[in-house]
Amino acid sequence: MTAVAHKYIKQSILLIAAMFLLSLLYIQLCGDREVMIVPLVVTVVFQLVCCLVYGLLWKRIAVSSPESLPTLYMSASGLRILAGAITVLLFCFLADDKASIRFFIIIFLIYYFIILIYDTVYFVSVEKKSKKI
Repeated sequence: MTAVAHKYIKQSILLIAAMFLLSLLYIQLCGDREVMIVPLVVTVVFQLVCCLVYGLLWKRIAVSSPESLPTLYMSASGLRILAGAITVLLFCFLADDKASIRFFIIIFLIYYFIILIYDTVYFVSVEKKSKKI
């Protein structure tokens, strides 16, 4: 079970790093760095923290109480969406201009949905493998 969590954390960090590099390339080619860099960093830090916490929590629950994993999947998704909404609202209140807010919401949603799809695919495959055993 710990290998599954370790693999999840490693792959999610690599996915976030790849998206970050693509975002930096986009900013370099098309964007206004001053407006875009802070929203990008906030988004990346949020996703990294969420993935690390989710992976470590999954490992702990899988070892101690595997029958509770379906509850973890649902509650983790709910907590992530709540934390995301709070993060977006805080950024909107603290941001100086509409351009950075607009970029933040767009980049945050892109990262959020890509990580959500990754989580779903990864943990569905983990559950399928565990049912075969």
